[in-house]
Amino acid sequence: MRIISGKYKGRKINCKLPTGIRPTQDAVRETIFNILNNYTDFNNLVAADVCAGAGMLGLEAISRNANFVYFVDKSKKAIEYINNSIKLLNIPIEKYQTNNHDAIQFINHIDYNNKNTNNQIFIDLFFLDPPYNTNIVNDILNKINETNIINKNGIIIAETSINSSLIIDKNILEIITERQFGSTKIYFIRKL
Repeated sequence: MRIISGKYKGRKINCKLPTGIRPTQDAVRETIFNILNNYTDFNNLVAADVCAGAGMLGLEAISRNANFVYFVDKSKKAIEYINNSIKLLNIPIEKYQTNNHDAIQFINHIDYNNKNTNNQIFIDLFFLDPPYNTNIVNDILNKINETNIINKNGIIIAETSINSSLIIDKNILEIITERQFGSTKIYFIRKL
């Protein structure tokens, strides 16, 4: 796996992938970011790579000058892999935070902090790539709907199996485009 563009362009991540992690392939990642270039400016945005696995989407966002990225995965092995990749790339600690939580715990934590502190966190770009054998993507989108953790016009990238169906509240979220790659479907969703 390699970083496609930006500060770390061409850098390879040669750490051994833990069993069960399905990284977003380079060609798919390149397409995702090419499409995102039409909808967002990476300079100074805050991103979350949720159900991060190998963390390649978040690393790509940092390489393209995202201000800060949350890497979230409930697998300790995935978080260890991401931390090793970050160390390999020598990414400054003020650019990221790794979180060994599931997606709902992470959203609840950010939402709680936003309601109870003056240090409010709003996310501009939310990558969501849960295991295909679950239907948790709709649970996560529902939890996002219940909170204000994503900025208005923030973008959610949801990666699912082509057999999955998204259920979204069209008063809160809008699918702006979608792409299919083999057995994978990628939705680009805007927060209204």
